[in-house]
Amino acid sequence: MINKEEINNILVTRTDNLGDMILTLPLISETRKVFPEAGIFFMVKKYTSEILKGYPGIDGLIIADDLGSISEKIKCFKSKKIDLAMNVKPEFSLALAFLLSGVKYRIGTAYRWYSFLYNLKVHEHRKHSTKHESEYNLNLLRTFFNELQNSRSFYFNYTEEEKNKLNGKLYGLIDRDFVIIHPGSRNSAKDLPLDIMSEFSAKLMNELPEMDVAITGTGNDKISNDFIYGKLKEKHPERVFNLTDMLDLRELMILIDHSKLFVSNSTGPIHIAGALKKSIVGFYPNTVTMSNVRWGPLSDNAIILRPTTGADDMSEISSDEILNAAVKLIKKN
Repeated sequence: MINKEEINNILVTRTDNLGDMILTLPLISETRKVFPEAGIFFMVKKYTSEILKGYPGIDGLIIADDLGSISEKIKCFKSKKIDLAMNVKPEFSLALAFLLSGVKYRIGTAYRWYSFLYNLKVHEHRKHSTKHESEYNLNLLRTFFNELQNSRSFYFNYTEEEKNKLNGKLYGLIDRDFVIIHPGSRNSAKDLPLDIMSEFSAKLMNELPEMDVAITGTGNDKISNDFIYGKLKEKHPERVFNLTDMLDLRELMILIDHSKLFVSNSTGPIHIAGALKKSIVGFYPNTVTMSNVRWGPLSDNAIILRPTTGADDMSEISSDEILNAAVKLIKKN
């Protein structure tokens, strides 16, 4: 077992995408409770790191993109004097680097061919997707410290200066009542058809004339977002804002925090909205590995819509069904 007195520095690694990283943050917070005096380092991709500025409980970020080779990883881990490492997303090069850099306690899954490199193994198959991803993450530590809570708390923060700067950039949008439509998903799941998203958006603007719409996404979403924007601006040119490829992750987080509703497929930004406890309408397929059971946003103000049959035909979700859910959440708040 783990001797707490031997732990001075801890490393948590989550080197995949935005949503995966966000759902690992409860593990960071619970690790801080178990080891209040230890240094905690979080290894993430560069593009996800900007949203973690000033995040409580994290003493240092390690950027995975900067450590290409195993030797670079070993050098980094030695320099940080890591005593305990948790490999949240299983990765052979990290497991090997933990061992070769002399990390005393190495936690990882028991079910990879290289699992012998971990000396503390968690016997749990994520492929069955019977639990939420955040719970699977917490179980990496809960297996050895059963006092851990099933934390759903997040601590994103930003300054008033950052908010005002973004508001100026967006011509005062933050001061208005608005809904965010985020159509893209980086192919992480099954998407709602674009025509249904567009049809819903038009109905929402007609139903709630006091509400503006902001369309968000990356440059990869430009074609789909421009399609929706083009449909909406014909009737509501003063109430729709196409913010595609205009925001970095911190700006998107601030924008989401000031929105009345976030509407999205299953993708990273829906977990920003979930962490901020925003009102959410999310679209998820029924396949268990992609379902909301494992990947749903952690907000009590979320309505999840799925295909009505057991298949993953997202066109079974109607624009009227989405509108009813959206109006219900907006009026609730």
